[in-house]
Amino acid sequence: MAIVLLLAAEALLHSDAVLHRFRAVFAAGRAMDKLLHVERNPPRLLLLGNSRVDNGFDPVTVVEHAGGRSGPSAFNLGLPGANASVLYGIVRRLDSARLLRPGAIEQIVIGLDEGLVQADDSLGYLVFFGDRERMLAHGDYANLARSILRGWGYAGNLKQLREPAKLEQLVRAVIGPVEPVGGGAARRQGYRPGFGAAAQDAEQVMRQEAGSTAPPDRIAEADLLAMLDLFRQRGVRASVVFPPLLTRQVLYLDEAHPAAVPYLKIRSELAAREVPMLALGAGERRDSAEFVNAGHLNDRGAQRFSALLGRALADDSARTVRVGAR
Repeated sequence: MAIVLLLAAEALLHSDAVLHRFRAVFAAGRAMDKLLHVERNPPRLLLLGNSRVDNGFDPVTVVEHAGGRSGPSAFNLGLPGANASVLYGIVRRLDSARLLRPGAIEQIVIGLDEGLVQADDSLGYLVFFGDRERMLAHGDYANLARSILRGWGYAGNLKQLREPAKLEQLVRAVIGPVEPVGGGAARRQGYRPGFGAAAQDAEQVMRQEAGSTAPPDRIAEADLLAMLDLFRQRGVRASVVFPPLLTRQVLYLDEAHPAAVPYLKIRSELAAREVPMLALGAGERRDSAEFVNAGHLNDRGAQRFSALLGRALADDSARTVRVGAR
């Protein structure tokens, strides 16, 4: 009986529908909510990244200021805690559905901070979205095994159910559909405004900031570049935006910081691929009234930077800064 129950639980974890059902319980479920929406309603412009994209850019505002008030659609596929390897797996899934092409998803903007090229996957995204062929090629056998045996791979995240509030969310989701905090994917085209602690919990902020000076992970860095190469092959226009921070610059832009060398190398790799890189509001003094915390914008800040991004995408001359080689 125990074996039967374990096999049944494993089968459920391999179902997109089941993961989507629990979108209000687990971060991976909310990610599936966003991904399924994109697959069913492919936008012309897709914003990719982690939490700094999730609550940093409103797709509606971006499109309006790009000159497309009634034109191309956009969607925010920012996933709190995601790194480039997670995004690569998602992009490969979209590619297998033939959605990366002119006439479907034809433009992509990646929000690039230090956390995007770190190995951290504490929310278990790779279990569901990791590309197994890529893991095998990298020799990443641990994550490969976790993605095959999802009950084992996701066990650490399932421990959240020991918390009464989380268990209550699970029960409610079993009884009937429950939308995640900030609403489902369709509500604001994936954008979730940052208000108070809802933007990201303290532990996630601490991990993200700790990773800001750690060297990039070899696999995550390679996946970022492979993702950009795939976009080029499919004829998809890709650019990079550096999400604004309150108290510092990202290391891709801070040439004086002693930990910046490997990040400046990534910047040079992007420049060699002729990937446009945007630093919005460069040189201006940041206003704390636009931030929830040091790394995440509130809705007021997101609206302003979304407008800046839209104008930058509309016209090269409107770009605040176009970062090239050093």
